[in-house]
Amino acid sequence: MTERPIWNMATGITDIKPDRAEPGGSEIPGIRAVWAEQRARLKGSPQLAEFTERLSREWAIETSVIENLYEIERGVTQTLIEKGFQADLISHGTTNKPRGYVLQLLRDQKDALDGVFDFVKGGRSLSVSYIRELHAALLRSQHTTEGVDAQGQHIKIPLIKGAWKKQPNHPVREGIAYKYCPPEHVQSEVERLITLHGQHVADDVPDDVQAAWLHHRFTRIHPFQDGNGRVARAIVTLVLVKQGLFPLVVTRDDKPEYIDALEAADGGDLKPLIALITRLQMAQFRKASAISESVLAREPESAVADHVQTALDDLRKAAGKAAADKREEFEKVFDYAAAIEQDIKDRLNAITPELEGAVQQILDNAAVQVNRSDAETGHYFRAQIVDTAKNHLGYFANTRAYRAWVALNLKWSRRAKLVFAIHGIGRPFNGSLICAPSLEFKDLDEDGAPHTARVPLAEDGFVFFYTEAEDRILACFRPWREHVLTTALREVTQNL
Repeated sequence: MTERPIWNMATGITDIKPDRAEPGGSEIPGIRAVWAEQRARLKGSPQLAEFTERLSREWAIETSVIENLYEIERGVTQTLIEKGFQADLISHGTTNKPRGYVLQLLRDQKDALDGVFDFVKGGRSLSVSYIRELHAALLRSQHTTEGVDAQGQHIKIPLIKGAWKKQPNHPVREGIAYKYCPPEHVQSEVERLITLHGQHVADDVPDDVQAAWLHHRFTRIHPFQDGNGRVARAIVTLVLVKQGLFPLVVTRDDKPEYIDALEAADGGDLKPLIALITRLQMAQFRKASAISESVLAREPESAVADHVQTALDDLRKAAGKAAADKREEFEKVFDYAAAIEQDIKDRLNAITPELEGAVQQILDNAAVQVNRSDAETGHYFRAQIVDTAKNHLGYFANTRAYRAWVALNLKWSRRAKLVFAIHGIGRPFNGSLICAPSLEFKDLDEDGAPHTARVPLAEDGFVFFYTEAEDRILACFRPWREHVLTTALREVTQNL
């Protein structure tokens, strides 16, 4: 078996200095600012309470799914997130462990996360003792873990909760044993972790950089007999929530990227983990922006009427110079949108001659054209925008706040249209916009009737905020644009 040392005996855990030159994700300050405003507006509302509860349930379910403690079918997972942890929602065959055991683990993990929220509200700082308390809470109903005996056989051994490991723990993946900090150095290394983290807070290190460093260095120590990944995600959640952000929800779908990012950090590159944390924060931001829409859609008419009256009251209170000034500040993002639109148009125009030459090999009069919206055409493609937002990217598309698009039209024996649509996220407008791509093919069916097929091009739209700088936005946007364009051209190639 191959051994891979993760913790260095000579240096112990290292500080963030090699990574500090790398800035955090430009989206994080925008997420924090916009979410703070939304959260203040929703304070005390059922919308905010329901969103927080669902987020806690998702965290509780997924944090152990990715550790293979249990499996739960996706449909059941969504039902548990929506309705709560009830035994009758887990039918026979939808999980690989006893239903009662799974439910107890879920409740333990949610209780632990609720404890993290209370910890943040209390204004406490991360400490060695709290990390141990957190471990005991997360693993309250787990009484054994896996070990290896002298003959190399896998056995169940009693689990020590809330205390450092007594024996070395070297997890094995794909024939590689990962060697972490030995037991005798755990206490001093965790103390150093807390000290360095406190210094990062004092130095105002970007939130996602702080979170990535803390997660990686904690797992490099691997201080507990079992449950280190769950504790790592919990303490990172504490740090993010304390900074006005969202819990770190790493789902089963994120697991490959998550493992790759941690392994890159083992090799000295923290950037993939920083990028993953930023992406996951953005995913939760999109959900948060849709709170009002999703809740109002399910409430009875009388409740909706109450909310209408509340909205009218809020509108009256918000009138005046302060509201106008805020709106003007939000609208800085429109200038950034115009820069992105021009960037897309320039890029599409640059590749148009080569594209046109390619499709004209199929049909002499084939054509490729680039269009950009204006005041009269900004409302075009609304169906594609709403479909992409609701069914593929998971947010409410606010086309009243802002709407624009740039389209690449290809016409040969078939028709294809690539659209980059820019619009608001959620209601009311909060100073954030998203660029969402869509690709559709138009054909005639056997009866001569038009048929449209839409193809999703990205797991995430590109979100940008009024708090950012234009040059930074464009620097982050262009790699995303090239990825989308590459995916779209491959789809077209496969559908010639």
